[in-house]
Amino acid sequence: MTREKILKALENHADTWMQIPSVFRDKSGAPEFEMVLAKSEMKDVGVSSLVFRETKTGGFEYASRAFLHAHLQPNDMFIDVGAHFGLYTLTAALKFPGKIKVLAIEPHPLNVSRLRMWTEFNECSASVTIVECAASDRSGHSLLRLDSSMGHSLLPRTNPVDKRAPIKVAIDTVDNIASKAGFTDYDGRIFLKIDTEGHELQTIKGAIELLKTGRVAAIIWEKGHFHITPEGMKEFVDIMNILRDLGYDSFRFPHEDMGGPLIPYVISHESCNIISLDSSIAPRPNYEKPWGAHCSMSSSMRPKAADEVTKAYTERLIAAKSTDCGRWSRWDHLHSESDIRAGLAGQFVPEHSKVLDAGAGMMLLRDYIPETCIYTPLDIVARSRKCIVADLNQHQYPDQKYDVIMGLFIIEFLHEPEEFLKWAYKSSNKLIFTYYPARPNSERDRRIAGLFNDLGHKEIAEMIELSGWKLLKMTGISAGQICYQCEKKD
Repeated sequence: MTREKILKALENHADTWMQIPSVFRDKSGAPEFEMVLAKSEMKDVGVSSLVFRETKTGGFEYASRAFLHAHLQPNDMFIDVGAHFGLYTLTAALKFPGKIKVLAIEPHPLNVSRLRMWTEFNECSASVTIVECAASDRSGHSLLRLDSSMGHSLLPRTNPVDKRAPIKVAIDTVDNIASKAGFTDYDGRIFLKIDTEGHELQTIKGAIELLKTGRVAAIIWEKGHFHITPEGMKEFVDIMNILRDLGYDSFRFPHEDMGGPLIPYVISHESCNIISLDSSIAPRPNYEKPWGAHCSMSSSMRPKAADEVTKAYTERLIAAKSTDCGRWSRWDHLHSESDIRAGLAGQFVPEHSKVLDAGAGMMLLRDYIPETCIYTPLDIVARSRKCIVADLNQHQYPDQKYDVIMGLFIIEFLHEPEEFLKWAYKSSNKLIFTYYPARPNSERDRRIAGLFNDLGHKEIAEMIELSGWKLLKMTGISAGQICYQCEKKD
């Protein structure tokens, strides 16, 4: 069906259909594509989430799509495994219309019907090959267990919420599907996206020959709820080992919908998209997102963990010198005495100062410094329009100069805190930071709390001295937390 025919049909049924614009815009400022949905489809949990996040909070899985949008070039290829209705397919196909070939693989016939409609409506069918099939490590047939339109899975369900009978679908390997579609006949780069609802290991095993060619520059894949089960975690570790052995380094975004920096991935109990890159792609310091409301991620994506699990995760982060970005992208993890710290430290900021709030969190500090000050927040996700988005553990320090740099409850989470102090010395005249000095035999408790270092009073004073600062005053806050005021020696 042509775009004109679809538009005419929509005009005749305007009360039952919707057109949803993509958050990504072309050079003229128009949406790169539009999605067509029946209003009745909003009863589907997956569809309603897609529409809400795309229209109200700045983009469904904006971060991963922003990565794709930033790195795709003409003559690249994109393979969308678990294409659903085609959100990623259209994101790739219409970045450079007619210049990127897309292979969309989707097993559910109703999803495939909507996928075809979207490509026809956006006039990119010539660039998109659609295969109605599930990806696995073998060829044949299997049962597809039904869920929301985004949740259909080849995995057995122990306590299925959806009581519909499974349907029989064809299965094949990505290697076979890509070969039949002609995607192995070219030398161009391939970007691969995999969302197979817990079947990712089998999907990757079925794409191993393609991965061995060295043409797959990046893989966007899902670590879902299945992977936090004992069986799923074992499969997840197998995936990580396969990708590592093939030369891929893995990263994640702090928040699925907010953009920001790519953070080196460390195995955790958290669900997220993972982006695995070969050496041909260097991550950008920041994948910017237009400012707007952002979606609060479900608590099920970061379930509560036992103390020993949290301790082990912190130790892995320390070994990798990475950041627990999932923690800091969630507002409900930012409350720990932040108002007390901000209220006390703000008193020490002079009038008319340019202030950088490193690790700004809820940005409470801006309400406690003099009104004549210029306040700039810095955090791992955007907290406001003017927020500098950076990962300090990757030494993403801004070049600007400030009168005062604040570091409230951030030094504990830096692998090289002395580098922060040295950068602050070059960038400001005053430094004010808080810290929980380590008590004897407190290492285990600090790891459970997610803290990366164990400095005592003496080590802090030495670090301040060696960084060029003069310690002016120490002020107790509460429960062993201290505020340090520093200025340049000269």
